[in-house]
Amino acid sequence: MKSLGYVECNGLSGAIVAADRMLKTADVDLSSIQNTKGNGWVTLQVSGELSAVTVAVEAVKDYLPDVYVTSTVIGRPASGLDSLGKTDLLNQTPKKREANKPVEPTITIQPESVKDSIEEKVDEHADEPSIEDRELANDSKTVAGPDDKDQDVSSDEKVTCNMCGDPKCPRKLGEPHKKCIHYNELKKK
Repeated sequence: MKSLGYVECNGLSGAIVAADRMLKTADVDLSSIQNTKGNGWVTLQVSGELSAVTVAVEAVKDYLPDVYVTSTVIGRPASGLDSLGKTDLLNQTPKKREANKPVEPTITIQPESVKDSIEEKVDEHADEPSIEDRELANDSKTVAGPDDKDQDVSSDEKVTCNMCGDPKCPRKLGEPHKKCIHYNELKKK
């Protein structure tokens, strides 16, 4: 049986870079990619010879310290351990459609013209707003809050954090929640 190596990384993009590094460094196979609960971590599982797995895990640990969280190498895993947490992300062959299933014929319906028509009288003044509606529209245009200028400025800035929506937050999508500047406030809610 092949040896197993597990590496936990910060975010999906970091995990992709780490997987690329492991696969290029040693003769290992990427067995699974798993999202962990909380913290935005992703676990990579590789399999191969013990020496190759050890070198691949050490490569991530040495060359990508900002992505690396923790790792372990299991030299002789128990049977069934390698099937834990399997995902369908790494399947090379997509499921084929059954060729034996006959294709149902499509039915086209021809439109028929309507023989009876109904004439409606249109009120010419219905499209014009009433005097009350005009006054309400004018009132809503003149009312302006003190925060209107602030909203225009913030809408121009790009928001990268999907938790707080603050353009000043340095966190990006896929990074750990703890990088959000509003994490403690959102955690209490």
